[in-house]
Parts: sequence; structure tokens; C-alpha cells
Amino acid sequence: MRKVAGAMVAAFMAGGGVMALMGAVIGPLAEAAVLSMVGVSLYASSTMLQARESVPEGSMAKEA
Repeated sequence: MRKVAGAMVAAFMAGGGVMALMGAVIGPLAEAAVLSMVGVSLYASSTMLQARESVPEGSMAKEA
């Protein structure tokens, strides 16, 4: 859970940095660009963390 929280914090910090840098360049479109960048980074970090964790077969609950 700490890895996920850390990835989320890093994604939003990166988004804030990008918004600060791009605010002067693209003006009103900066928010949309930052939201898409944060979304992509959250998806990428989720994919990386999910690939590392493997669930043993016996630990899943069986359906009735």
C-alpha cells in the first residue's frame, strides 16, 4: 500500500511541476495536459506495481 501511495504522490507532484512549467507556454490548455499526464503516470505505476506482485493460487477465494 505504501508503494501505491508513493506512486500517487509522485504522479501528482510531477503533474504540479508540469503545470507550473507549461502554464506560460500553452495557457488555458495546461490543466487538461496535466490531468492527462497524471492519469497516464498513475496507470503506468499501477501496471508496474501489479506486474511485480503475484498472487498465489491458493490465496484466492473460490466462487460458490
